[in-house]
Amino acid sequence: MNFLEFAKEYKKLFPNITAEEICKAFQVNNEHQELKRKRVVDVVDVSARTLENFKKRPKPTLPPVNELVDFLERPLSEDLKIPLLQYQYDCLISNNFEDLCTSQDLNILFCVSKFENSFGFYSKFVSASLWNNPPSNVGTEYSFVSFWDNNIRYPFNACPFRGEEKSFLNEDPRAEFRNKLVWTYEPAPYILGYYANGPTVEFVAICSPQPGSTEPNIFNIAKSDLQTKAQRILHLRRMINLSLIIESIHNAIGLHDFPEFYPVKRSDKIIEVCATKVKKTFTHSYPAINYGRVEKLRNIYKKFEVKGVPNVDKLFASYCDEKHGAVVYLEPKGIRVNPSNQEELLNAIICILETLEVLHSEDDPIFHQDIRWSNVVRLSNEKSKWILIDWDDSDSPPTRPASHLAKDNHAPEVFEAGHGGEVDIWGVGRLITDASIWITGLSHNIIKFGEQMQTSHYSPRNWKDPEKFNPAWLGFGTSVRKYEVSLPTDSIHKDKLRIGSDGSGTMEIFPMSLIFKRRKN
Repeated sequence: MNFLEFAKEYKKLFPNITAEEICKAFQVNNEHQELKRKRVVDVVDVSARTLENFKKRPKPTLPPVNELVDFLERPLSEDLKIPLLQYQYDCLISNNFEDLCTSQDLNILFCVSKFENSFGFYSKFVSASLWNNPPSNVGTEYSFVSFWDNNIRYPFNACPFRGEEKSFLNEDPRAEFRNKLVWTYEPAPYILGYYANGPTVEFVAICSPQPGSTEPNIFNIAKSDLQTKAQRILHLRRMINLSLIIESIHNAIGLHDFPEFYPVKRSDKIIEVCATKVKKTFTHSYPAINYGRVEKLRNIYKKFEVKGVPNVDKLFASYCDEKHGAVVYLEPKGIRVNPSNQEELLNAIICILETLEVLHSEDDPIFHQDIRWSNVVRLSNEKSKWILIDWDDSDSPPTRPASHLAKDNHAPEVFEAGHGGEVDIWGVGRLITDASIWITGLSHNIIKFGEQMQTSHYSPRNWKDPEKFNPAWLGFGTSVRKYEVSLPTDSIHKDKLRIGSDGSGTMEIFPMSLIFKRRKN
């Protein structure tokens, strides 16, 4: 490929670059050309080493929000700077008054080397940002898309931030950003995001809402005006520093069955967790079956409204047509997290039993049939409130065998025709016994309660027997949310769970009393 052909290809990659800049980058003066010929065999592209140096950086603990500003502005160590040959370095210098870029600016990100360069690394991750100027101030939001990609997406080969992007002509993207996001990222202290007005990009830390609020807290970290090459270099260094803590944030959030904005494919549907809602697209090979599933969910959620079923999600929108396919949007998306202690477990069980009491009422009962922790989520703005989701497998009398469900974590009766609410009571018991695996020191009485719900006590034959399970027992009945659960002031468990020996060498929890106090509202 001759120089002219190469220049044409380079122009395709960077349409905003001028012919003069291309010549400056690749047609150097005779002195440089002669020097280059003398040592051409000695120049080594160390792009792989540069990339490896970035990967090997020690991962810090997550800094507090109030320290993120200083964290972003930390200078790069010399071994992390991108080496370029002198002529490559010189071509980045600009004396243009409107786009001044000095060696002092370049030294933020680059260093000069006689026999090494990282031009491959530079071309892949950096050059698109430096050589592409933003559109004009009157450009639309769509005209800025490639510019935002060059400066946010391409340097990471992904977009690890939550973002809101607007042109110069639009309103405040920060307010829209806050309104579109539901906090579901605990136990992480924050996640990272950005919002953009044209070429102005501001990094932010997004934290959980204040008590009583549904909107997340947003803290500004750093603002960059990407109209100039010098500012884009500074922005890239901030991106490099931020990349250090992305993995730590990901680890703090943990793995989810349904990651955000990532379509999870099942045998007959695709599930996607969006900013505030959950989208389900049914994908059976027969469209009539998909439309039937949407219609079933429409009917179920309509019954919820009529019956006044508490602690369930809601149907926001649904479609059955060629344009959308068979799609439902559900809200709220909630936080997919298991209870971490006894108090959270009790709150979750109370919420689900309250749901079942209304759900199973004689007036048109509905049975969930698939109660598991993966189908129980916590509300983002109310930590004591849990809701039951995923009604795809629910049924009403006369019930049919649910042969597609797994036998190891469902009630035996669910695989027989004519079953009733006992299959859901069994599921609640299984929630308790499953939670006993990861909740340390869970009360023996609570575990026993869960075991009983999976044996004789889940049978509808026993519900009228006061000695057997009854949803009104221990405040688990109507208006159960009117009760607060607490320990007596003189409880030996007030500070921590007390465990001792029963005399035979077996360790057990000392007797525990719980207080169910009626709430004022």
